[in-house]
Amino acid sequence: MTSRTNTRSLTQTTILPSTTVQSSSKPSSIPLPKPLQNSPLGTPFERSVWRLTAQIPPGSFSTYGILAAALKSSPRAVGNALKRNPFAPEIPCHRVLATGNMLGGFKGKIGHRDGDACASLQEKRALLQKEGVRFDALTGRALGTPFSGNI
Repeated sequence: MTSRTNTRSLTQTTILPSTTVQSSSKPSSIPLPKPLQNSPLGTPFERSVWRLTAQIPPGSFSTYGILAAALKSSPRAVGNALKRNPFAPEIPCHRVLATGNMLGGFKGKIGHRDGDACASLQEKRALLQKEGVRFDALTGRALGTPFSGNI
């Protein structure tokens, strides 16, 4: 663990640059992002995922696993909720990566499974790079530590 801390928040608490998730605040206590305030779209679980995702600041990223741990769910369920996110880019699903800081999927496409996923993953990478996220040229992994909240 690095000594660097960041006070940006996934759950209105201090964000630590580590993958450790501790319990202190429920995701449902996060205020609704503007796109969700007047919309009936999404299941309660999807809305919880979108609410957490909206807290990831530009230039940062988290992982499906970190969000899943915060919601006591699975990374696949988080990915499925993000696949159905109708509020992008206000709810920035492009800031959620697979374990190991790999791009994973985007717009319902998974890189290793869907042959036409390349364009979607290039778009996800471009969005992240525009926000300041850097990638290793050899491995394609995002550089840095995923943000996780004390959830």
